[in-house]
Amino acid sequence: MKVHQRHPHPRSGFSLLEMVIASTLLTFILMASFALIERNGHLSVSTLGIAAAEQNAQRMLYSLERELADARGANPLAAVTTDLQEGATTALFVDSSLGFPPFGTLLLERDTDDKERISYTALGAGLLSFTGLERAVACTNDESHPRGCGLLWDGLAEPIALQSSPPANLYDGRVREADGTYFFRGNGSGFSYRVPVDPAGGTDFLDGDSIRWGAVVDGVPLTSGWQALIFRPNRELSEADLREDVNNDGDRLDVFDVGQIRRLAWDTADPGGPLDDRGLGPAVILQERCAWGSDLDGDGFEDPLFYWDRERRMLHFRLVIIGRARADIPVVRRVEASVFLRNEAEDS
Repeated sequence: MKVHQRHPHPRSGFSLLEMVIASTLLTFILMASFALIERNGHLSVSTLGIAAAEQNAQRMLYSLERELADARGANPLAAVTTDLQEGATTALFVDSSLGFPPFGTLLLERDTDDKERISYTALGAGLLSFTGLERAVACTNDESHPRGCGLLWDGLAEPIALQSSPPANLYDGRVREADGTYFFRGNGSGFSYRVPVDPAGGTDFLDGDSIRWGAVVDGVPLTSGWQALIFRPNRELSEADLREDVNNDGDRLDVFDVGQIRRLAWDTADPGGPLDDRGLGPAVILQERCAWGSDLDGDGFEDPLFYWDRERRMLHFRLVIIGRARADIPVVRRVEASVFLRNEAEDS
């Protein structure tokens, strides 16, 4: 009789130990996959966010370039007409507040040890005063200021006259332009200007051979109108909370204001009247607290939002916007543009 030898079949199934090992490996793989998906989700959402903010900023600058090409820029300056005592908050009397926005910050005695920044909430009657004062703002001290001393709108950033080795008290920083570097004064957080208007609401901007200058206030073109672009902060951001050196200055100690560019339009014939206040672009623009216009990218040059060269009629925008790549990683982007204002600047 022929005997058939039975060969054992290959073993099927897994032992308990093998199943535990396989389950553990699968768990690790799934956890890694979910982490990657979550990370990519964060990156995708935030990258779209910062990209959208950057595009909005570029669109805003493009729109402003078209508007400002025909505008007439101003350098709001004034002189004090009545001694201002230390601590006084009722009013500051000046020779003229024409071109100054209805609210903002003044810089008094810029080139002296008595330098002070004073915020105001309204323009007085006849454009001869600033009212609703708050003293010693933006990290300055409360000082007395004599009649005849000069003041300027703190938003203005303009080149100083002496560009060859000026003393430190004459300037606030240096900017890099296409044709070189320039020392400037002011913090560059705003720009004051007027545009051609037709009081009839049409496109006839001429009165004889002269241009009618003014602004559109709440939809009404006024030859007594005026406009300004300003930076308005709406929240605070600190490097300590972010655990990042946002402006690349070697520490994590800085605090920043984050806000938006806004366009103000008002009637200089009625300084206490309605104010046309409109937000422009994304509300993610960065300025260092107590040092608006300072270096924000660590290149050794200051970054004023608006740098106005009256003689060349050039306005340079420098917008530094902030977003996040992930919940704990800030991303800083820079958007720039320059515009040549075809018309002569306002008389100082």
